[in-house]
Amino acid sequence: MEKAGGDRGIGVGKLASGDMASESQGNRAVVGGVSGKIVSSATGQAKWTFLVYMAGDNNLDGAALRDIAEMARAGSTKDVNILVQLDRIEDNLTRRFRITRDGGFKKDCIESFGDTNTGDPQILYDFVKWSADNYPADRYALILWNHGSGWWEDAKSRAAGPAEKKPRRRLFRQPVPQEHVNIPAPKEHRSICYDDTSGGDALDNRELRVVLAGICALLGRKIDLLGMDACLMNMVEVAYQLRESVNVIVGSEIEEPFDGWPYAEILTRLTARSRQDATALARWIVKSYLLSYKGKDETVTQSALDVARIGEMTAMVDALSECLLAALGTDAKLIAAAWRQSPRFYDDNYIDLACFARNLRKKAGADLRAKADDVITALKAGKGRAILLQGKIGKEVRGTCGLSIYFPADRINPAYRTLDFCGDCKWVRFLERFLS
Repeated sequence: MEKAGGDRGIGVGKLASGDMASESQGNRAVVGGVSGKIVSSATGQAKWTFLVYMAGDNNLDGAALRDIAEMARAGSTKDVNILVQLDRIEDNLTRRFRITRDGGFKKDCIESFGDTNTGDPQILYDFVKWSADNYPADRYALILWNHGSGWWEDAKSRAAGPAEKKPRRRLFRQPVPQEHVNIPAPKEHRSICYDDTSGGDALDNRELRVVLAGICALLGRKIDLLGMDACLMNMVEVAYQLRESVNVIVGSEIEEPFDGWPYAEILTRLTARSRQDATALARWIVKSYLLSYKGKDETVTQSALDVARIGEMTAMVDALSECLLAALGTDAKLIAAAWRQSPRFYDDNYIDLACFARNLRKKAGADLRAKADDVITALKAGKGRAILLQGKIGKEVRGTCGLSIYFPADRINPAYRTLDFCGDCKWVRFLERFLS
């Protein structure tokens, strides 16, 4: 892909403040002005439907068109549907595509409608429902394409208080179990799939968990593969938040270059080997991503996670956290040194978990060293492990494992305590004690 510069992280000032639900009913994926006829798969159910939810209503608009052109180098087949929903900032329109070989943005649009808010869970749900209704498949890959900032929810990017915010419509037009809906909403919002013309709205941690649970109810099973073509998303906290809805997650623990994923290579392989399962596809995404940046003077990471094993990983981190709490009186300087010596990301808020554990064990006592060793072992990549495959390029990420954890330099973002991870792991208690 042509080099565009920059990355897909959230920088200071990139998220506009304002009402997270300021859009009207009329611009939320209500079809008007259809530009093409929906064509279902004439040969019955495909092997894969590969969905890309492109939040391009921001400075990634041009990158979206380049990635669609890459997808068209492969194109859909009778066994693989390549579907895209793109919300653009250029013309305030949202379009749906079934990408064909040598087609692309100008040739493959199936329908177009008014501006939507990619930070509204209903819009994501509607896209997946449309895809499942018209292009059913044995397996589904859902790619969230946008900027990313890990679990982070930033109060400063949402200036309006709760009383000032307009209520959202209910998240789904189709019935979903009430336990997926009646979850107290946090006041701060996560920056993924953000939308400049909708007040900087984005999918927060609760909304992402809820909408993916709704999609599981729609499909009748878990999503086979969730891809994060965005920065900083492969974190213990993020994977744990989505553990009940997804089988495999692929993403980066650091900032992605602006070019993002190499879609031509990924989809050419998928269409040629449509019988592969989610694990095989995930491993290929990691390999092709790394190959696409080889020799380009970029620092990159990419990893594939078996979400079913994230609970075991969290139990290991919980045991380490308990030991760290007990060691604070004697080993606080050792812990601080391990933090300083480890690769850190997102303004020193995230840290590679394996590097931290390895640095921690060097001079730790027997109990702490044993718990650190357990975490290190659990983070080794391979078949049947939490990390299926991981790779990196660049000396800055040497030794990283492909999975990060929140460990800020000074104070804790209050939104962190609302995560599922913090309810089930003592890591947040360790952070509170250590940083105090």
